[in-house]
Order: sequence, then structure tokens, then C-alpha cells
Amino acid sequence: MRTVAVKPMEHRMLVVAVVVGLLLGFGSGCGQQTTPEAKQARLIAAESVQLRKQLADCEGEMERLRARHAEEIERRESQLAAGQKRIEALERDFQDGIARQVGSVMAAVMDENARLRREIETLRAEIEAIRGRQPSQP
Repeated sequence: MRTVAVKPMEHRMLVVAVVVGLLLGFGSGCGQQTTPEAKQARLIAAESVQLRKQLADCEGEMERLRARHAEEIERRESQLAAGQKRIEALERDFQDGIARQVGSVMAAVMDENARLRREIETLRAEIEAIRGRQPSQP
């Protein structure tokens, strides 16, 4: 086996690297030895934080949906009220139209009735005149 000569500077760097490695290895392993219960507690805490964030997000979304729903209901109620007013106006117009039509038909019927009564009276008079001119037959 052949020996390799190591310069003092390389030797120091090698020693520093080994010491740093050992410190990191011992520092991470020795100080943080955890039990399964501690690991489970950390996992539960992390999950709790995540669930709380999700809950806050859901609550925010629910509030946005409630506000949108309230606006939609208000808009629909406004449309309903306008529709009901329009229906009432149409019903009034319809009733007024029927009344006008009935009135005009009644006026025409009454005029025709009066004309027919006059004609009947004229025809009765003519019949009486014809009877009065004819000699009576025994």
C-alpha cells in the first residue's frame, strides 16, 4: 500500500468537513428524537390548521353564495311584482274592453229593437187600413 501525502491545508479542510458532518448528524438525530405520539400530535396539529383554513374558505364561499342568492331573490320578487301589476292592468283593460263591446252591442240591439217596433206599428196600421177598406163579408 502506498501512502499519500496530505498537505496541512487539505488536512484542515478534511477535518472541518468531518466535524461539520458529525455535528449535523448528531444535531439532527440527538436533539429531535420523537415518540410516535409526538409525531401523531404534530400531524394532527398540521391537519387541524389545514382544516381550519378549508373551513374559513368554505364559510367565505357560503357568505358569497348567500349574498348572491339574496340579490337573486330580490330581483325575482321585483320581477314578480312588476308581472302582477301588468296582469292587473291587462285584466282591467280586458274588463273595460268587454264592457265597451257589450255596451256597443247593447246599443245596436236596442236601436234594432226600436226600429223593429216602429216597423211593427207601421205594419199594424197598414193592416188596419186594409181591413177598413175591404167590405165586410158575412
